[in-house]
Formats: sequence, C-alpha cells, structure tokens
Amino acid sequence: MDDQQQGVRSIAKRFSPVLAEIEQLSRVGETFLDKDVYCIYLATLWSNAVLEPERAGLETSELETFYDFLNAAGQDVLGGDEPLKDSFRYLLGSAGRQAMERLRIPSAHRDHLTRLGKLMGVAPVLPGAD
Repeated sequence: MDDQQQGVRSIAKRFSPVLAEIEQLSRVGETFLDKDVYCIYLATLWSNAVLEPERAGLETSELETFYDFLNAAGQDVLGGDEPLKDSFRYLLGSAGRQAMERLRIPSAHRDHLTRLGKLMGVAPVLPGAD
C-alpha cells in the first residue's frame, strides 16, 4: 500500500465517526436529513481543519486528502462533484444565509464560513437560482 492510500485510510478511520455524527445530528426523524444543517456542519468541519489543522487532528500535509475525503463523504448525502464547495456556495447565497439565521448560527461563525468560502473562490448562488 502506498503512502497516499495509507493517508486516506488513516483519515477515514479518524473522521468516519465524525461524519456519522454529523449525519445523525442532521437527521429529522428516522428517514429525513436536513441538508441545511448538513451543509453547515460539513463546511464547519472543513473550516476548522483549515484554521487549525493540529486541533482537528491533522497535519497540514493531510489537508488535501481530507478535502477529498469530505467531498467523497458529502457526495453520498448531497450529490454533485464537489459537495464541499457546493455547501459553501449555498451558504453564501440568500437561502443559505436564511438557513443559518433560522438555525441561529452565531454571526461570528457565519462570517467565518463566508470568509473561507470567498477565499476558496466560491461564488454565492445567484438570487432566484437558489
């Protein structure tokens, strides 16, 4: 097994329980998932990893692999090619901002997600398209 495969397996072992918890916290009843909540958690997990990789249990060199891991996990729930960027894109748009207000996400948290989304080069969903 090469280093990249070992890195992916290591991240999956460490973060699969976190993603399972995110999915559980995003559930509404037994069969429905609140995608607004899931997007916020997914974007927050990535932003925390980028902000302080060590506190997230990552080395800086693992961030790219972690990003790919989150995208793969997000595809199962949200679909699309890049669910992580799509989550930020959604959160930067009017519907995402309204969802964060409805869910009472603190303004500092919303501002942090907005700044990171912009740094990632994510353009918000245009009004009327969300």
